[in-house]
Amino acid sequence: MFASSEKHFMNKARFSARNRDMKSPALIVLSLLALSTLSIDPVERFPEYVPWLVPILAREKIAGPVTDVRDGDTIEVRGQAIRFGSLDCAELGTADGRSAKSAMQQLVRGQSLACHVNGRRSHDRWIGSCMLPDGKDLAGIMIARHICRRYW
Repeated sequence: MFASSEKHFMNKARFSARNRDMKSPALIVLSLLALSTLSIDPVERFPEYVPWLVPILAREKIAGPVTDVRDGDTIEVRGQAIRFGSLDCAELGTADGRSAKSAMQQLVRGQSLACHVNGRRSHDRWIGSCMLPDGKDLAGIMIARHICRRYW
């Protein structure tokens, strides 16, 4: 038979293990909730991976023809400036920046886009994402072609 102190230790160890097992799912759920409240916004950061979610989470939709391409990661649709939240292109004053702008111009020439913005602004630009009529995300195309990088 166990001595009283040994029995107490065994019960405490069993209780701690049971508690730890119960805390694991709670810890996972809390961790996921914490991550979801960070600035991880699929509309802004990963639109090409969750295209079905973008219209649901967006605050506003701006649809229509492209009226200007400012640079590789900013366009105007119906006169509204939209900065792609997931895209980081070289500055316009560089050769890579001019190349990025040219690539974007070719992608959107004559296109009518569906853009979704999340309500945040950077200077005079809405932050969001835009899709071609076939549903492909413009920033995703620029990243896949290695013209620009993903903005984190």
